[in-house]
Amino acid sequence: MRYSLAQIQAIVEVSRCGFHVSKAAARLHSSQSVISKHLKSFEDNFSAKVFRRTGKRLVGLTPEGEKVLQFAERIIRDHDSIDKIGREMSTTERENLSLVTTPTLARYLLADTVKKFIQSHSQVELNILVEESDKAVDILKQGRCDLAIVPTGKIPMSELDVTPLTEWSRSLIGLPDCPLFDGRKLTLENIASEPLIAFQTPMISLQDTFDQKGLATNTTLTTSNPEVMKAYAELGLGVAIIATPTFHPVRDAPLVLRDVSDIFPPVRIAALRLKDTYRIAMQTKFVEYLKASF
Repeated sequence: MRYSLAQIQAIVEVSRCGFHVSKAAARLHSSQSVISKHLKSFEDNFSAKVFRRTGKRLVGLTPEGEKVLQFAERIIRDHDSIDKIGREMSTTERENLSLVTTPTLARYLLADTVKKFIQSHSQVELNILVEESDKAVDILKQGRCDLAIVPTGKIPMSELDVTPLTEWSRSLIGLPDCPLFDGRKLTLENIASEPLIAFQTPMISLQDTFDQKGLATNTTLTTSNPEVMKAYAELGLGVAIIATPTFHPVRDAPLVLRDVSDIFPPVRIAALRLKDTYRIAMQTKFVEYLKASF
């Protein structure tokens, strides 16, 4: 049995697009009918169904399809690696570097590094995708970018090369009339007793720290965005625990800040790259620029 690269690309992209053939066709700069033809041709040669269907609509992968997808994604990654080698050797094409990061890191961690990198490497076209940390890791694993800069949290590391970059301490913020800012010794129990604007993502949850002590919290709301946390804390809806570098005492007044690095674990930030893929030189250079900024 022989399968074309176009068929493999169709299987992978349809799976990435939630089994919407039209979306996959747009991503591949093709038509819905052509993508459907590739899928049918593959299944006819494969002698088994790759996709589960409800009527004519694709709704998921069969057990055989799950196995096929693992190897199909590997083929696409290897194809992309060959492309990268060719582009890197070319003297006429601009180099490309794509990375994915979170909204918070894009604003508070990467900005200065991006400026210096672009100024020093004008021949490089830098593409920055901004997603929450779990989606960022998915994008990297799908081969849609070269590099991910994310808080590590609960990320499965088996497929990834991890370069630790830095740690951000945690701080408590709130309005100055809150008793937690009166200068007395601060404890986790004190914090749990106040209305709390909680930070949570699929990768990181500060609730774990309270749970380990068996403490119930008076949570007002939960969000993954420090700007939202600051805005709602300013409205008096509660206190919040944020990464310290996301707070500016002038810009974020009238909120005040208190260090809680002895109570909550730091935010550990790393550069992630896929194992077994070609690593263009600019990936390493960008990480070196990042590390030099800390």
